Amino acid sequence: MGKRGGSWSPYGLWAALTRRGPSARALTVRLRQIGDEPREPSPEFRARLRGQLLAAHGTAGETGPEPAVGAGRRPPLLLRLRPAAMVVSVTGLMALTGLQTYGSVPGDHLYPIKRAAEATLLSLAPDDLERAQRELTAAHSRATEAAALLGYPGDDRERFIGPTLDEMADTTRSALLALRHVKRRDTHTPSIKRFTEQQRDLVAPMLPQLGDDDRTKASAYLDMIDDLTP
Repeated sequence: MGKRGGSWSPYGLWAALTRRGPSARALTVRLRQIGDEPREPSPEFRARLRGQLLAAHGTAGETGPEPAVGAGRRPPLLLRLRPAAMVVSVTGLMALTGLQTYGSVPGDHLYPIKRAAEATLLSLAPDDLERAQRELTAAHSRATEAAALLGYPGDDRERFIGPTLDEMADTTRSALLALRHVKRRDTHTPSIKRFTEQQRDLVAPMLPQLGDDDRTKASAYLDMIDDLTP
C-alpha cells in the first residue's frame, strides 16, 4: 500500500497518469484535445441548431388553431357604432321635441317651454329694431295659436282663446312702440304691411266662431292693425 499522508497536487496527478498504461495515455491525449477545443460553439453547430428551431416553430404554427380574426374585430366596430347611434338618436329626439314645442298651443305640456324660449329671445334683442321684429313674430304666433284652439270643439281649451288674443294685442302694441323709437333715429324699419295682411288673414276668419267677448277682442285688434296701413 502507498502512503496515505502528504499533500495533493495536480502535478502529482499528472505524473501518475503518465506512468500508467495505454489507457491512461489515451485519456491524457483526450484531455489535451478537449483543452485545445474552442470555448464557443462552432458556426456549423449554430447553423444546425437554428435550422432545428425554425423547423419546430413552423410545425407548431401549422398544427396550432388559427386565431379568430372576426371575433377580435367586431367589438371595436360595435364600440365605434354605439356612440354614433346614440348621437343620431339624441339628435332626432331633440329635433322631434323642437317641432312639437314649436307647434304647441296653450294647454299643451310643451307650451311653457315654447314661451320661455320666446321670452329669452326677446330679452336678448340687441336693439329696438330687432326687438320689434321679434315681437311681431310673437304676435303672429299668438294669432296662429288662437286659430288652432278653435279646432278643439267642445274642449276646455276654448278658455285659452281670450287670453291668447289679449297677449297678441299686447305684443303688437309693444312692437309698434319700439318701432316708433326706431323711426325717431331715422333707422330703416321693417314693413308693417305684410304683418298686417298676415294677421288679418288669420284673425278675420275666426270672428264667426268666437264667443261675444272674444269676438269683441278680435274685432278691436283688426281695427288697430288697419290703422297701421294707409
